[in-house]
Amino acid sequence: MTPLITPTVPNQRIELLDALRGFAIFGILMVNMALFYNPVTSMLLGYTGSDSTLNLIFELFIKFFFEGKFYVLFSMLFGYGFWMFINRNTNDGKSIIPTFRLRVFFLLLFGISHVVLLWAGDILVFYSILGFILILFRKKSDRGLIKWAVWLALIPSIVVLIGWGFYLLASIHPESKEAFEAGMQGNATQMRQLAEESAIAYSSGSFSEIVNARLKEYSNIFFGGILVFYPVVLAMFLFGAWAARKGIIAYYQQHLPFFRKALVWGLAIGIIANFLFTYAYTQAPLGELGLWGFLGTSMHTLGGVMFCLVYVSAIVLLINKGKLKKFSSLMVPVGRMALTNYLLHSIICTTLFLPYGFGLFGKFAAWQGVLLTVVFFSLQIPFSRFWLNRFNYGPFEWLWRSLTYLKVLPFVKKN
Repeated sequence: MTPLITPTVPNQRIELLDALRGFAIFGILMVNMALFYNPVTSMLLGYTGSDSTLNLIFELFIKFFFEGKFYVLFSMLFGYGFWMFINRNTNDGKSIIPTFRLRVFFLLLFGISHVVLLWAGDILVFYSILGFILILFRKKSDRGLIKWAVWLALIPSIVVLIGWGFYLLASIHPESKEAFEAGMQGNATQMRQLAEESAIAYSSGSFSEIVNARLKEYSNIFFGGILVFYPVVLAMFLFGAWAARKGIIAYYQQHLPFFRKALVWGLAIGIIANFLFTYAYTQAPLGELGLWGFLGTSMHTLGGVMFCLVYVSAIVLLINKGKLKKFSSLMVPVGRMALTNYLLHSIICTTLFLPYGFGLFGKFAAWQGVLLTVVFFSLQIPFSRFWLNRFNYGPFEWLWRSLTYLKVLPFVKKN
């Protein structure tokens, strides 16, 4: 029986999309690495001032060039892929939306398993939940997609600004101010306690204790990200869907003026925004009420989007000039099995850092994390090429696609 909907085969893929996915996987690992050998909650605590100068340099390097840039890029690519998926032809002319719902449902199961068994910093659950919401925007006009994306991206800054406004109003009355500050101090104390308890579990706890700590961290991040993280991801989904509708990556040669403008404006705005974000990080945690908390939150979003545009535009323009052929050939296999490579980060790193593995949790510094990231990703490149020379899909991609299409897809390549 001929399937009504079939997965994209390798020779139908857009290589530039896969190259960008591979590049995004590298940037995501660079940011996430510190959250494998530290509690994930530590990213909400801000700068403690206890690091050496060398560690601070590497930490600020990651903040300026990586943090907030690559989950934005990956989210944009998800939105791009969504638009390509829902506009594929089916043999019977029926809607492909039920298949897409099935696809994101199984992604949700992957994400839940990832959180429970491996790591509290999972992004797949967020993506799957927002993937269901993304369906609602499929008939929006181009202008509607962009307007929604802009407003959604502004939500984290608006939330912090409103909170700051309430704090200033409370400051008029000493009793209200005291109660407000006590509440904020209590939240900060609770966050530090959670980070400390998690660090103990990840350093010397049993597997059940580690799972319990992981779930506590994740629930904190999950609910804390509803107004801070979710809106930006959905905004980039919508921007990616708009870009796919316009064919901006698939037919990039026709959109070179767009990429040139994006590069110039992205650099001009992004450098300032990321400088402010990086400096604000040393003054206050993201989301904290006050000037630095507001600047950190707003510039995290603005700087992330701008540098995402810079990275994509620079890659596209250089590829157009024939100067990144080697880069593209290295990144494409990694991007074609992005889900597998993303999950491998957690599989390998938890084995390396947690007690049931090599027990190196809390024993790495920022500069060592950067070095490990480069080494790890350098190994993923030949591994991805080796694997795809022998198999049609990465192992998790094969499983995901087989579940989505409710049939066992060919795994091993035929000679």
